[in-house]
Amino acid sequence: MPGTATPLHSPLPSITGTLSVDQLFQTAFYNGRTPRSVEYKAGARMALEHRIEHKDLDMPYQAGTAAADAFFAGIEEGKTIWRTAIAKIGGAA
Repeated sequence: MPGTATPLHSPLPSITGTLSVDQLFQTAFYNGRTPRSVEYKAGARMALEHRIEHKDLDMPYQAGTAAADAFFAGIEEGKTIWRTAIAKIGGAA
């Protein structure tokens, strides 16, 4: 609905309780996948932890650096991993 805020966390706690950060992360970053930097993977993991474990998003890298850029790109992939997982189990992301 226009003008309404999107909740920060999934409205489906029973579904999120079945998802694991480690499981989604390991599935996404499987052996044989194109390698990603530590910073990129840290961002993806943090995005998953934010959604599943309700952890705050903390910026561990200095803004304007390549490390921070990789971290932010990883957050975007983490969001995509989350939306894909929720869609597969019939939720709304």
